[in-house]
Amino acid sequence: MVGSRQTGNETYVVNLSQALAQLPDVKCGAAGVLTSASSGRFANVEPVALRGSGNWFRLLYALPAACRDWKADVLHVTYVSPFLVPCPVVATVHDVSFKRYPEFFSPRDRLLFATLLPLTLRRVSAVITLSRHARQEILDVFPYLNGKVHVTHLAPSPLFRPGAEKELLQRVRSRYRIASEFVLAVGNLQPRKNLVRLINAFASVRRRIGPIQLVIVGKAHWQSSVVHTTVRRFGLEHDVVFTGYVPDADLALLYSAAGVFVYPSVYEGFGLPVLEAMACGTPVVASNTSAIPEVAGDAALLVDPYQEEQIADALELVLTNHDVTRSLSAMGLIRAQQFSWRRTAQEALSVYQTVLEQFEDRKALP
Repeated sequence: MVGSRQTGNETYVVNLSQALAQLPDVKCGAAGVLTSASSGRFANVEPVALRGSGNWFRLLYALPAACRDWKADVLHVTYVSPFLVPCPVVATVHDVSFKRYPEFFSPRDRLLFATLLPLTLRRVSAVITLSRHARQEILDVFPYLNGKVHVTHLAPSPLFRPGAEKELLQRVRSRYRIASEFVLAVGNLQPRKNLVRLINAFASVRRRIGPIQLVIVGKAHWQSSVVHTTVRRFGLEHDVVFTGYVPDADLALLYSAAGVFVYPSVYEGFGLPVLEAMACGTPVVASNTSAIPEVAGDAALLVDPYQEEQIADALELVLTNHDVTRSLSAMGLIRAQQFSWRRTAQEALSVYQTVLEQFEDRKALP
Protein backbone atom coordinates (compact mmCIF):
# COMPACT_ATOMS: atom_id res chain seq x y z
CA MET A 1 0.00 0.00 0.00
CA VAL A 2 2.75 2.43 0.90
CA GLY A 3 3.70 4.81 -1.88
CA SER A 4 0.48 4.07 -3.80
CA ARG A 5 -1.44 7.05 -2.38
CA GLN A 6 -4.02 4.89 -0.63
CA THR A 7 -4.65 7.66 1.91
CA GLY A 8 -6.24 6.12 5.01
CA ASN A 9 -4.76 2.65 4.56
CA GLU A 10 -1.34 4.06 3.83
CA THR A 11 -1.49 6.44 6.79
CA TYR A 12 -2.35 3.53 9.09
CA VAL A 13 0.45 1.27 7.87
CA VAL A 14 3.14 3.97 7.98
CA ASN A 15 2.30 5.47 11.37
CA LEU A 16 1.69 2.14 13.12
CA SER A 17 4.95 0.67 11.78
CA GLN A 18 6.97 3.70 12.82
CA ALA A 19 5.42 3.76 16.29
CA LEU A 20 6.02 0.02 16.77
CA ALA A 21 9.65 0.38 15.76
CA GLN A 22 10.15 2.98 18.52
CA LEU A 23 8.94 0.64 21.27
CA PRO A 24 11.62 -1.15 23.31
CA ASP A 25 12.44 -4.76 22.35
CA VAL A 26 10.41 -4.59 19.13
CA LYS A 27 11.82 -5.25 15.69
CA CYS A 28 9.43 -4.15 12.95
CA GLY A 29 9.66 -4.95 9.26
CA ALA A 30 7.56 -3.67 6.37
CA ALA A 31 6.99 -6.22 3.63
CA GLY A 32 6.06 -5.16 0.14
CA VAL A 33 7.18 -4.00 -3.26
CA LEU A 34 9.81 -1.52 -2.17
CA THR A 35 10.21 1.66 -4.19
CA SER A 36 11.77 5.00 -3.38
CA ALA A 37 8.25 6.30 -2.68
CA SER A 38 7.50 3.52 -0.18
CA SER A 39 10.83 2.94 1.56
CA GLY A 40 11.26 6.68 2.10
CA ARG A 41 8.12 6.77 4.23
CA PHE A 42 9.55 4.62 7.04
CA ALA A 43 11.91 5.47 9.88
CA ASN A 44 13.59 2.69 11.90
CA VAL A 45 11.50 0.07 10.08
CA GLU A 46 13.39 -2.67 8.27
CA PRO A 47 12.33 -3.03 4.61
CA VAL A 48 11.43 -6.60 3.62
CA ALA A 49 11.32 -6.88 -0.16
CA LEU A 50 8.87 -9.41 -1.58
CA ARG A 51 10.15 -11.41 -4.53
CA GLY A 52 8.24 -12.05 -7.71
CA SER A 53 5.71 -10.13 -9.76
CA GLY A 54 1.96 -10.00 -9.40
CA ASN A 55 -0.10 -9.47 -6.28
CA TRP A 56 -1.30 -13.08 -6.04
CA PHE A 57 2.22 -14.53 -6.19
CA ARG A 58 3.47 -12.11 -3.56
CA LEU A 59 0.52 -12.79 -1.27
CA LEU A 60 0.42 -16.57 -1.57
CA TYR A 61 4.12 -17.42 -1.85
CA ALA A 62 6.51 -14.52 -1.36
CA LEU A 63 5.00 -13.19 1.88
CA PRO A 64 5.04 -16.57 3.73
CA ALA A 65 8.62 -17.10 2.50
CA ALA A 66 9.59 -13.66 3.79
CA CYS A 67 8.10 -14.53 7.20
CA ARG A 68 10.25 -17.67 7.34
CA ASP A 69 13.43 -15.94 6.17
CA TRP A 70 12.94 -12.99 8.51
CA LYS A 71 11.94 -15.31 11.41
CA ALA A 72 8.87 -13.21 12.11
CA ASP A 73 7.01 -13.86 15.35
CA VAL A 74 3.77 -12.34 14.06
CA LEU A 75 2.47 -11.26 10.65
CA HIS A 76 0.14 -8.26 10.64
CA VAL A 77 -1.91 -7.77 7.44
CA THR A 78 -4.78 -5.57 6.34
CA TYR A 79 -7.93 -7.45 5.31
CA VAL A 80 -6.27 -10.28 3.34
CA SER A 81 -3.76 -12.89 4.54
CA PRO A 82 -1.81 -15.70 2.84
CA PHE A 83 -3.23 -19.18 3.33
CA LEU A 84 -0.15 -20.83 4.86
CA VAL A 85 2.01 -18.76 7.20
CA PRO A 86 4.65 -20.08 9.66
CA CYS A 87 3.59 -17.68 12.41
CA PRO A 88 0.36 -16.30 13.92
CA VAL A 89 -1.51 -13.75 11.81
CA VAL A 90 -3.27 -10.58 12.98
CA ALA A 91 -5.54 -8.84 10.48
CA THR A 92 -6.75 -5.26 10.58
CA VAL A 93 -10.31 -4.74 9.33
CA HIS A 94 -11.10 -1.05 9.20
CA ASP A 95 -14.85 -1.57 8.87
CA VAL A 96 -17.53 -3.67 7.16
CA SER A 97 -19.02 -0.89 5.05
CA PHE A 98 -19.04 -3.29 2.10
CA LYS A 99 -21.74 -5.24 3.98
CA ARG A 100 -23.71 -2.30 5.34
CA TYR A 101 -23.64 -0.26 2.14
CA PRO A 102 -22.81 -2.58 -0.79
CA GLU A 103 -24.14 0.02 -3.22
CA PHE A 104 -21.15 2.19 -2.37
CA PHE A 105 -18.71 -0.37 -3.83
CA SER A 106 -17.94 -1.56 -7.32
CA PRO A 107 -18.94 -5.15 -8.24
CA ARG A 108 -15.24 -6.10 -8.29
CA ASP A 109 -14.61 -4.79 -4.75
CA ARG A 110 -17.77 -6.47 -3.43
CA LEU A 111 -16.62 -9.80 -4.88
CA LEU A 112 -13.15 -9.49 -3.34
CA PHE A 113 -14.51 -8.59 0.09
CA ALA A 114 -17.14 -11.35 -0.04
CA THR A 115 -14.60 -14.07 -0.88
CA LEU A 116 -11.14 -13.21 0.41
CA LEU A 117 -12.02 -11.54 3.71
CA PRO A 118 -14.03 -14.46 5.17
CA LEU A 119 -11.22 -16.84 4.18
CA THR A 120 -8.76 -14.65 6.06
CA LEU A 121 -10.93 -14.19 9.14
CA ARG A 122 -11.39 -17.95 9.56
CA ARG A 123 -7.61 -18.38 9.85
CA VAL A 124 -6.33 -15.37 11.78
CA SER A 125 -5.44 -15.44 15.47
CA ALA A 126 -6.86 -11.96 16.12
CA VAL A 127 -8.52 -9.03 14.40
CA ILE A 128 -7.69 -5.39 15.05
CA THR A 129 -10.18 -2.68 14.23
CA LEU A 130 -10.23 1.04 14.85
CA SER A 131 -13.30 1.82 16.97
CA ARG A 132 -15.82 0.24 19.30
CA HIS A 133 -18.48 0.86 16.68
CA ALA A 134 -16.48 -1.02 14.05
CA ARG A 135 -15.88 -3.92 16.46
CA GLN A 136 -19.62 -4.34 17.03
CA GLU A 137 -20.29 -4.15 13.30
CA ILE A 138 -17.66 -6.83 12.61
CA LEU A 139 -19.15 -9.12 15.27
CA ASP A 140 -22.64 -8.59 13.84
CA VAL A 141 -21.43 -9.83 10.45
CA PHE A 142 -18.88 -12.42 11.67
CA PRO A 143 -20.14 -13.61 15.09
CA TYR A 144 -17.60 -16.46 15.21
CA LEU A 145 -14.93 -13.79 15.88
CA ASN A 146 -16.30 -13.11 19.36
CA GLY A 147 -13.35 -12.68 21.72
CA LYS A 148 -10.90 -12.13 18.86
CA VAL A 149 -11.62 -8.51 17.87
CA HIS A 150 -9.56 -5.78 19.52
CA VAL A 151 -9.84 -1.98 19.24
CA THR A 152 -6.84 0.26 18.69
CA HIS A 153 -7.73 3.87 17.90
CA LEU A 154 -5.83 5.93 15.35
CA ALA A 155 -4.15 9.30 15.96
CA PRO A 156 -3.12 12.37 14.00
CA SER A 157 0.46 12.45 12.76
CA PRO A 158 2.78 15.02 14.39
CA LEU A 159 2.64 16.88 11.05
CA PHE A 160 -0.84 18.06 11.98
CA ARG A 161 -0.50 20.94 14.41
CA PRO A 162 -1.65 24.56 14.71
CA GLY A 163 0.36 27.70 14.10
CA ALA A 164 1.48 27.42 10.47
CA GLU A 165 3.25 30.53 9.14
CA LYS A 166 1.17 32.92 7.07
CA GLU A 167 3.60 32.67 4.16
CA LEU A 168 3.19 28.89 4.03
CA LEU A 169 -0.60 29.18 4.23
CA GLN A 170 -0.63 31.67 1.35
CA ARG A 171 1.65 29.44 -0.67
CA VAL A 172 -0.65 26.42 -0.31
CA ARG A 173 -3.65 28.57 -1.21
CA SER A 174 -1.93 29.63 -4.42
CA ARG A 175 -0.84 26.08 -5.23
CA TYR A 176 -4.42 24.80 -5.17
CA ARG A 177 -6.10 27.90 -6.67
CA ILE A 178 -7.93 28.94 -3.49
CA ALA A 179 -8.90 32.59 -3.70
CA SER A 180 -11.19 33.15 -0.70
CA GLU A 181 -12.26 31.77 2.67
CA PHE A 182 -13.03 28.11 2.23
CA VAL A 183 -14.71 25.02 3.62
CA LEU A 184 -12.47 21.94 3.53
CA ALA A 185 -13.58 18.35 2.96
CA VAL A 186 -11.16 15.40 2.89
CA GLY A 187 -12.00 11.98 1.48
CA ASN A 188 -11.88 10.08 -1.77
CA LEU A 189 -14.66 10.85 -4.23
CA GLN A 190 -16.88 7.86 -3.50
CA PRO A 191 -20.57 7.61 -2.55
CA ARG A 192 -20.19 6.97 1.19
CA LYS A 193 -18.31 10.26 1.62
CA ASN A 194 -21.67 11.97 0.91
CA LEU A 195 -20.18 14.70 -1.25
CA VAL A 196 -23.29 15.29 -3.34
CA ARG A 197 -25.29 16.33 -0.26
CA LEU A 198 -22.34 18.41 0.89
CA ILE A 199 -22.25 20.30 -2.40
CA ASN A 200 -26.01 20.90 -2.16
CA ALA A 201 -25.52 22.26 1.37
CA PHE A 202 -22.55 24.36 0.29
CA ALA A 203 -24.59 25.94 -2.51
CA SER A 204 -27.16 26.96 0.11
CA VAL A 205 -24.50 28.43 2.44
CA ARG A 206 -22.94 30.38 -0.40
CA ARG A 207 -26.28 31.97 -1.25
CA ARG A 208 -26.68 33.00 2.39
CA ILE A 209 -23.26 34.43 3.24
CA GLY A 210 -21.65 35.32 -0.07
CA PRO A 211 -18.39 34.34 -1.80
CA ILE A 212 -16.75 31.27 -0.33
CA GLN A 213 -15.13 28.15 -1.77
CA LEU A 214 -15.40 24.44 -1.07
CA VAL A 215 -12.10 22.56 -1.34
CA ILE A 216 -12.38 18.78 -1.71
CA VAL A 217 -9.18 16.77 -1.16
CA GLY A 218 -9.23 13.20 -2.45
CA LYS A 219 -8.83 10.94 -5.44
CA ALA A 220 -11.63 10.07 -7.84
CA HIS A 221 -13.16 6.65 -7.18
CA TRP A 222 -16.07 4.57 -8.40
CA GLN A 223 -19.17 6.69 -9.19
CA SER A 224 -17.24 9.94 -8.70
CA SER A 225 -18.69 11.50 -11.87
CA VAL A 226 -21.95 12.34 -10.08
CA VAL A 227 -20.01 14.71 -7.80
CA HIS A 228 -18.75 16.73 -10.76
CA THR A 229 -22.21 16.66 -12.33
CA THR A 230 -23.67 18.19 -9.16
CA VAL A 231 -21.08 20.98 -9.22
CA ARG A 232 -21.97 21.81 -12.82
CA ARG A 233 -25.70 21.73 -12.06
CA PHE A 234 -25.23 24.55 -9.53
CA GLY A 235 -22.77 26.44 -11.74
CA LEU A 236 -20.08 26.14 -9.05
CA GLU A 237 -17.15 25.18 -11.26
CA HIS A 238 -15.10 28.15 -9.98
CA ASP A 239 -16.22 27.77 -6.36
CA VAL A 240 -15.55 24.05 -5.78
CA VAL A 241 -11.88 23.08 -5.97
CA PHE A 242 -10.90 19.44 -6.51
CA THR A 243 -7.26 19.04 -5.50
CA GLY A 244 -6.90 15.30 -6.03
CA TYR A 245 -4.42 13.57 -3.74
CA VAL A 246 -2.21 15.95 -1.74
CA PRO A 247 0.86 15.09 0.39
CA ASP A 248 0.45 15.27 4.15
CA ALA A 249 2.56 18.42 4.46
CA ASP A 250 0.16 20.29 2.16
CA LEU A 251 -2.86 18.70 3.80
CA ALA A 252 -1.79 20.02 7.22
CA LEU A 253 -1.57 23.52 5.76
CA LEU A 254 -4.99 23.20 4.12
CA TYR A 255 -6.51 22.20 7.46
CA SER A 256 -4.91 25.22 9.12
CA ALA A 257 -6.05 27.62 6.39
CA ALA A 258 -9.67 26.41 6.28
CA GLY A 259 -12.50 28.32 7.93
CA VAL A 260 -14.16 25.02 8.83
CA PHE A 261 -13.56 21.33 8.17
CA VAL A 262 -16.61 19.27 7.21
CA TYR A 263 -16.82 15.47 7.28
CA PRO A 264 -20.34 14.44 6.17
CA SER A 265 -19.55 10.77 5.57
CA VAL A 266 -22.42 8.30 5.85
CA TYR A 267 -20.26 5.52 7.29
CA GLU A 268 -16.74 5.34 8.75
CA GLY A 269 -14.84 2.76 10.76
CA PHE A 270 -12.97 5.62 12.41
CA GLY A 271 -12.72 8.98 10.62
CA LEU A 272 -9.10 10.08 11.06
CA PRO A 273 -9.49 13.41 9.16
CA VAL A 274 -11.69 14.62 12.03
CA LEU A 275 -8.74 14.32 14.44
CA GLU A 276 -6.26 15.71 11.91
CA ALA A 277 -8.37 18.86 11.52
CA MET A 278 -8.77 19.19 15.30
CA ALA A 279 -5.02 18.82 15.80
CA CYS A 280 -4.57 21.84 13.50
CA GLY A 281 -7.04 23.90 15.53
CA THR A 282 -9.69 23.87 12.80
CA PRO A 283 -13.38 23.80 13.86
CA VAL A 284 -15.15 20.63 12.72
CA VAL A 285 -18.63 19.80 11.43
CA ALA A 286 -19.12 16.03 11.11
CA SER A 287 -21.71 13.31 10.77
CA ASN A 288 -23.49 11.86 13.79
CA THR A 289 -23.30 8.34 12.36
CA SER A 290 -21.12 5.23 12.67
CA ALA A 291 -17.79 5.75 14.51
CA ILE A 292 -17.53 9.49 13.98
CA PRO A 293 -19.17 10.55 17.30
CA GLU A 294 -16.80 8.18 19.11
CA VAL A 295 -13.86 9.98 17.52
CA ALA A 296 -15.16 13.55 17.74
CA GLY A 297 -16.58 13.43 21.26
CA ASP A 298 -18.11 16.80 22.16
CA ALA A 299 -15.49 18.76 20.20
CA ALA A 300 -17.42 19.00 16.91
CA LEU A 301 -20.84 20.01 15.64
CA LEU A 302 -22.50 16.72 14.73
CA VAL A 303 -25.21 16.63 12.06
CA ASP A 304 -27.43 14.11 10.30
CA PRO A 305 -25.55 13.45 7.05
CA TYR A 306 -28.82 12.82 5.20
CA GLN A 307 -30.17 16.28 6.09
CA GLU A 308 -28.62 18.88 3.80
CA GLU A 309 -30.23 21.72 5.77
CA GLN A 310 -28.50 20.57 8.97
CA ILE A 311 -25.14 20.50 7.20
CA ALA A 312 -25.74 23.98 5.76
CA ASP A 313 -26.88 25.45 9.09
CA ALA A 314 -23.84 24.06 10.93
CA LEU A 315 -21.42 25.39 8.32
CA GLU A 316 -23.06 28.82 8.39
CA LEU A 317 -22.90 28.90 12.20
CA VAL A 318 -19.17 28.15 12.30
CA LEU A 319 -18.36 30.56 9.48
CA THR A 320 -20.31 33.49 10.97
CA ASN A 321 -20.12 33.04 14.75
CA HIS A 322 -16.62 33.68 16.07
CA ASP A 323 -17.47 32.47 19.58
CA VAL A 324 -18.51 29.08 18.19
CA THR A 325 -15.39 28.97 16.03
CA ARG A 326 -13.06 29.66 18.97
CA SER A 327 -14.85 27.18 21.23
CA LEU A 328 -14.73 24.34 18.68
CA SER A 329 -11.08 25.07 17.91
CA ALA A 330 -10.09 24.92 21.59
CA MET A 331 -12.10 21.77 22.31
CA GLY A 332 -10.75 20.11 19.16
CA LEU A 333 -7.15 20.68 20.19
CA ILE A 334 -7.82 19.06 23.57
CA ARG A 335 -9.65 16.16 21.96
CA ALA A 336 -6.88 15.43 19.44
CA GLN A 337 -4.29 15.28 22.23
CA GLN A 338 -6.12 12.30 23.74
CA PHE A 339 -4.97 10.09 20.84
CA SER A 340 -1.40 9.05 20.06
CA TRP A 341 0.29 6.57 17.73
CA ARG A 342 2.51 5.38 20.59
CA ARG A 343 -0.58 4.27 22.50
CA THR A 344 -1.94 2.64 19.33
CA ALA A 345 1.33 0.75 18.89
CA GLN A 346 1.35 -0.37 22.54
CA GLU A 347 -2.20 -1.70 22.18
CA ALA A 348 -1.28 -3.52 18.97
CA LEU A 349 1.81 -4.98 20.66
CA SER A 350 -0.40 -6.32 23.46
CA VAL A 351 -2.48 -8.14 20.83
CA TYR A 352 0.66 -9.59 19.22
CA GLN A 353 1.94 -10.83 22.58
CA THR A 354 -1.36 -12.52 23.37
CA VAL A 355 -1.60 -14.38 20.06
CA LEU A 356 2.07 -15.36 20.22
CA GLU A 357 1.60 -16.85 23.70
CA GLN A 358 -1.42 -18.79 22.47
CA PHE A 359 0.57 -19.98 19.46
CA GLU A 360 3.43 -21.18 21.65
CA ASP A 361 1.02 -22.94 24.03
CA ARG A 362 -0.53 -24.86 21.12
CA LYS A 363 2.91 -25.88 19.83
CA ALA A 364 3.76 -27.23 23.30
CA LEU A 365 0.75 -29.55 23.38
CA PRO A 366 1.61 -33.25 22.90
